[in-house]
Amino acid sequence: MNARAVGGYRLAGTLHTGCCGVSHHLATSPSGRTVVVRHYGRPAERRPDLARLARLREAAPVGAVAVLDAGPDHVVTEYVEGGSLLARLTPAAAAGGPGESGGGAARTRPDPAADGPGDADSDAGSGAVEGAALRRLAIGTVTAVAAAHRAGLAPVGIRPSRVLLGPDGPRLLCAVPEVHDVLSGGHDTSPIDLEPGDLFAPERTRGGELGPATDVWAWAATVAYAAAGRDPFGGGGFSGRPARMAEGAASLAALPQGPLRELLADCLAVDPEVRPTAEQALLRLIEETVLVVPRPVPRPVLGPVPQSAGASAVEAAGAGRKRRRGVVAAAGVVIALVAGGVSAGVTLAVGEPGAGAARVAQQARPGGTWTPRAVAPADGPPAEGAEVPLPGGLGVAYEHPGDRVRLTSVRVGESRRYTRDPRTGRFGDAGPHTVVAEASPDGRYTASFNTLYAAAGDHLAVWFADHLTGERFSVPVLRPPYQSVGLSWSRRGDRLLLSVQRFEKVGEENQPFSAGYVIIDVAARSARFVPTGDGAEVRQAALATGGKVNPLSFYAEFRWMPDGRSVISRYLTAEWGQGVRVRDAESGRVTRMMHWVGHVVGATDMFSPSGGRFVTSGCAKRFAACVWTAAGGARVATVPTRKGAGMVGWYDEEHLIQVVPGGGDRSEVVVTDFAGEVVRVLAELRTPGEPLVDVRYTRG
Repeated sequence: MNARAVGGYRLAGTLHTGCCGVSHHLATSPSGRTVVVRHYGRPAERRPDLARLARLREAAPVGAVAVLDAGPDHVVTEYVEGGSLLARLTPAAAAGGPGESGGGAARTRPDPAADGPGDADSDAGSGAVEGAALRRLAIGTVTAVAAAHRAGLAPVGIRPSRVLLGPDGPRLLCAVPEVHDVLSGGHDTSPIDLEPGDLFAPERTRGGELGPATDVWAWAATVAYAAAGRDPFGGGGFSGRPARMAEGAASLAALPQGPLRELLADCLAVDPEVRPTAEQALLRLIEETVLVVPRPVPRPVLGPVPQSAGASAVEAAGAGRKRRRGVVAAAGVVIALVAGGVSAGVTLAVGEPGAGAARVAQQARPGGTWTPRAVAPADGPPAEGAEVPLPGGLGVAYEHPGDRVRLTSVRVGESRRYTRDPRTGRFGDAGPHTVVAEASPDGRYTASFNTLYAAAGDHLAVWFADHLTGERFSVPVLRPPYQSVGLSWSRRGDRLLLSVQRFEKVGEENQPFSAGYVIIDVAARSARFVPTGDGAEVRQAALATGGKVNPLSFYAEFRWMPDGRSVISRYLTAEWGQGVRVRDAESGRVTRMMHWVGHVVGATDMFSPSGGRFVTSGCAKRFAACVWTAAGGARVATVPTRKGAGMVGWYDEEHLIQVVPGGGDRSEVVVTDFAGEVVRVLAELRTPGEPLVDVRYTRG
């Protein structure tokens, strides 16, 4: 552009040139103030939305770069001296990488001689942001986002290149609202081709509606970027970033276990509806970190280690911790931070003198006790139920108020995992097909984890959603090379069991071998590893037989016994057959073996509601399941099944739940009696290509 002035602002240098004739310049205002001018060279195609800009100016969000003036072909913002967060974290960006549209954070200054020592936060490529600086960054940016949302402006387009590290603290450069007469889409003019630092929320990649929740996701991703000093969706090549963002697979490994990490995980949820609002995120940050001096957060010792059976191998962060609470006296401070005004609280460092004297607004949490769904006694399954459409076009469930069980988790093949909120009955997106999720027997908790945790972080953590309090928390469990693919709740809903495996080479192939199990105490938020010798037995047999013993056929998936004190699993018998073995849960000591019953089946509880019976497979020379007495292992029934059928678990004392082929590209979840006769259809599922079906039912 050759013009010497735009809208009365004298241009001093070009900062960046974008698409559609948009360029950015350092300039001098009529009063002599240094500003940044965003000029639209082709306003017929792309120009400022003056009405929305007026709302942004009126809102004057605390912590945001101020909009000073605007016209039909230009927008003027204040000049923030200092680099962007992206420039600090990425040396390439600081050295002249892609510029940010509308940015006022250029390293170029009108008078280079005026450079001073500079702020430590402005040093390009200086690495991760930690400690109190990270908290200030998180609070300052989410304050600006919350204020913009109050003014009805969303999304504001937060990302690392739009967070400016000025001498007075972090500032957010909100996306300029625009009108596009040629370009399609909304007001965020980010390029379609992803550059380092660009963040696309899952709903954006799927064509969903963009709004305040999109900003919350992007804010959390930006803070995670700062904490790690690198792209939280990196690893595995840049080309895989869009897929990792679509799945919400951000690495939070750089953050210690604690409130900030838990908040970011909540904000990075794939489903926009379950993310907290920006104001809720701000309240949680202030409550936990800014105005209260925190206690040190212990770093977890993760993963199984070679030691005696029953020894602790996991120290869960925050085990048994008491959550710090403030009082309502500081509610005015919180409102001031969101609505505008002096932002002294934003830059108050943790542990500074006077910090402990302030009080914060307590975030209300639901109280009371949890009451499981009551079901009236019935002689058998109701004949039919009302249709309940399943999410993702997976099919339809048929439910009756008198049903003994209720569908709470579903996945078909590589579909999304969906879990059900017991309070509303609605299904929500729990993540990709690699996520395992199951509700506790009383419905209060939903536990979940990603089996491919190594792609997104350095350890596996099990996440819990408490439907009574609304709280979400995690317990760290395993590090590579250990993995888990299944979980089991105790009947009291107070402990969770994870089967642990590791891959070892047998011949030319890597095979999974059982290593033991992890017991998670939900109330204490602690976990401990109990090693077993199951994998060593199977590996020895596989080597001795030249591979004729397939380790996959003898994988020991552990389940709770009804008493909650013992665990049961499949094992390799002396005849190289399959039986079940019972162990004392705490010590791992074998207390009982039944080599004649076949192996553990079902995704959930293999025991009947009374605990007096259990069901197995691999117990007959035909397609069948077998029912046994728990006391002595006596056969009660041999239940005929269809080829391709899969056992789910128990409906009541006399009926089982199975997934059976339904003809064509569909399958049915059915209730059968011990004669194998279908007495009720619980669901019809779309299953083209015969994918793996994982449905989980909760009793009551």
